[in-house]
Amino acid sequence: MTDFEQLFREHGAYVLRLSRRLGVRPADAEDVAQEVFLVVHQALSRFEGRSSHRTWISGICVRVVSNYRRKAHRRHEQAGEPPVEPAELRDPERAAIGSSGLAQLDAALSKLSEPQRASFVLFEIEQLSVVEISEALGCSKFTTYARLQAARRAVQKAFEADAVLEVADV
Repeated sequence: MTDFEQLFREHGAYVLRLSRRLGVRPADAEDVAQEVFLVVHQALSRFEGRSSHRTWISGICVRVVSNYRRKAHRRHEQAGEPPVEPAELRDPERAAIGSSGLAQLDAALSKLSEPQRASFVLFEIEQLSVVEISEALGCSKFTTYARLQAARRAVQKAFEADAVLEVADV
């Protein structure tokens, strides 16, 4: 097995998940992941090992998603509903609660700037360290901390605002 095949096997699901959390539509997630791994394949010989493969791939994914989001305004197709996962079929109540929370999170994340969203997703969801995020995004640790704090405040405000609206509806 080549190094590339191993990287793909180890990080394929991660790239799909990360691209979705960074704002890629479900209908486009596999295409974006394929583009990420195309870049990985082309750049693998130049990988210097100064960071982990995961950190390096995270940075590539953030840049590819950023390009995707810039081009998104040119797209005219409408995405349908994502397919229902088998686990959702077994426990509809749990799936509804989980889907609601994810929808709230996605809505909150969509309002963040791209650098804030990337910092938040990489730290809070993907559990990368601030050092790894700084390397992946090509910024200082202090910039990463600032983006992360701003993103946390914005996400918290969004969830608090939703909670107030739910109480008012009751």
